[in-house]
Amino acid sequence: MRDLPKGLLLGTPYVHQLLGYVADLELEVDRLRKQGHYLRQAVQGALKQTRLLCENGAADAPGRLAEVDQVAGELASVLRDFQEPPGYHPAHDQVVAIAVRPLLEQVFRWQQRLEGAPGAALRLELETEHMEWFPARLRHIFDNLISNSLKYRDPAKAEAWVRVGRRARPDSYELRVSDNGVGLPPSESRRLFEVLTRAAPVRAAVPGVGLPVVKLLVEQSGGSLTADSGEGQGTTFVAVLPRYEVSDYLA
Repeated sequence: MRDLPKGLLLGTPYVHQLLGYVADLELEVDRLRKQGHYLRQAVQGALKQTRLLCENGAADAPGRLAEVDQVAGELASVLRDFQEPPGYHPAHDQVVAIAVRPLLEQVFRWQQRLEGAPGAALRLELETEHMEWFPARLRHIFDNLISNSLKYRDPAKAEAWVRVGRRARPDSYELRVSDNGVGLPPSESRRLFEVLTRAAPVRAAVPGVGLPVVKLLVEQSGGSLTADSGEGQGTTFVAVLPRYEVSDYLA
């Protein structure tokens, strides 16, 4: 700390930029770790299945080849879902025009796979299709909020859904992510953004660090993140993000 410029120690805007960047990197590392683990399992499973089909396929070669093609197609679909759009990395710390719908659809497919929720539905209520913001930061916000919704879906309900709404204000964007999951009792909802242990009726309690880091990322980017949750009624997150003009940011 002695080697840091005095201004940084006094809490200048550089500290906010640094904290936002650090939070962005932490979320990126966590995302890549989870996706890498999933991809290893998917590739190993596809190779094992293909080997078994080849070993037992002499009697019905055309049928086995069709099954191998199906396995390869499923693996290719996984790889497409995990393909990185250009510029979506914390090192690309620029404000750009973002197409929100395809980003949300891809993030939702990722999280469906990671959370094992193929039957969950995504409902979009977007006033406009584009916004100008930091692409990696926006993806991390959506990643973690949607992941939370799918992770704590309610198995007792006929359909699990996640609703994402976006409104444009004169000086900010409002993002609203809600679900019909298990929710939290009032005694726990106050601790939602702590490095917490969250209990779900069908799972053991697990530590959660994603939401606190997302809150830090949003706040260090000049915005706010709040949550409203009721036991058995799901959870709603509201993120308010400041608007930036690309030309102003570059200037």
